Amino acid sequence: MNYSKLYNFCLESYAKLPYLLGGGKAFRPMTLFVELTYRCNFRCNMCQFLSLLDDPRLDEKKGQELTTEEINGVVDEVSRFGLISFTGGEPLLRKDIVELAQHASKRHKAYLVTNGVLLKKDIADEFVRLGCRNVLASGMASVGISLEAIGKRHDDIVKAPGSFEKILSNVRYMVEQKKKSGKKFPLVWLKCVITNHNVGMLDDMYRLAEEIGVDMFNPITYYNIPSTNRLEMDETVKSGTAVNPIENFDTAELRNQLAKLRQRAKNSAVQLRITPPGLPTDDILAVYENRLDLSNKVCYTPWSSVAISAYGDLFPCSNYTVGNIRQEPFLKLWNNEKMQDFRNRLKKERIFKSCAACCSMVFEGAPSAYPPKG
Repeated sequence: MNYSKLYNFCLESYAKLPYLLGGGKAFRPMTLFVELTYRCNFRCNMCQFLSLLDDPRLDEKKGQELTTEEINGVVDEVSRFGLISFTGGEPLLRKDIVELAQHASKRHKAYLVTNGVLLKKDIADEFVRLGCRNVLASGMASVGISLEAIGKRHDDIVKAPGSFEKILSNVRYMVEQKKKSGKKFPLVWLKCVITNHNVGMLDDMYRLAEEIGVDMFNPITYYNIPSTNRLEMDETVKSGTAVNPIENFDTAELRNQLAKLRQRAKNSAVQLRITPPGLPTDDILAVYENRLDLSNKVCYTPWSSVAISAYGDLFPCSNYTVGNIRQEPFLKLWNNEKMQDFRNRLKKERIFKSCAACCSMVFEGAPSAYPPKG
């Protein structure tokens, strides 16, 4: 079963009725992205929070991160069997991460993205124990581990010597524990952002994913948005802001690697998910050549999903906030005037200029038409 396609189909279907008829309002959210913290033990060179990580205000605001009770309260407002996605920063730096996963898994599917260094045996054991019984049940649905390259190249990208081997050891342990338990879930993903630093080894990374025995390999198109500052959330929609140009990227090598990945996927036990999902090769290349055609792209995400910052700001995407859960109830914010206005503006434009390469993009309509490279 292609779990990625199934999830995308369900989200899109859930969003389309209110998108078409809701006048800016939406059903109770089906997916909640919780940015648990912006603290991190890595300094990945492509991270959207890189400029924030060493901001002295980050340590000062550690005590202002949402509490366990506040997060669990918001989780309870999400549609039953919806998806709760824990991200960061590095989520495993939260001392309550197991408690959060346990609570989310009671009535929902839970997903967590980690760099894997802190995925110690006791945490991996608990995630496996919480695994969904089947695709329809609540529980821990998947764990995504960021592995940005192979060997020293990975360590150089994330600025953490020796981290590649630690991550590999932790992932192997979790895969083995899943086998011993006889469980299909949680699915274990290896994820990487496609950059100049790893583009030439994507197929080797897919082969490594097969050797380890994970469930999915997920290369992600680099979303080169301006640095995101969660300490200063925006209260105006910057829909016309273009993503930063990507310079000196080897698109010929990317085309070669994508062809290898798709060929390998035909006979592989490890599913291939390229993010954004469904984009043809030419569109992916166009992202890196700063000439992506947005005329056949659309976004339904704010009608099904929402994110919450580590400090309680609710935002449909990027850095735009519609309010804070410490000041107004979560579901009131979900359909408040600012959120409705955002949805109506997005529906009118179909997709914003600032959305190029966002993982929520949906490809619809005729194939892209690109001008010749100048």
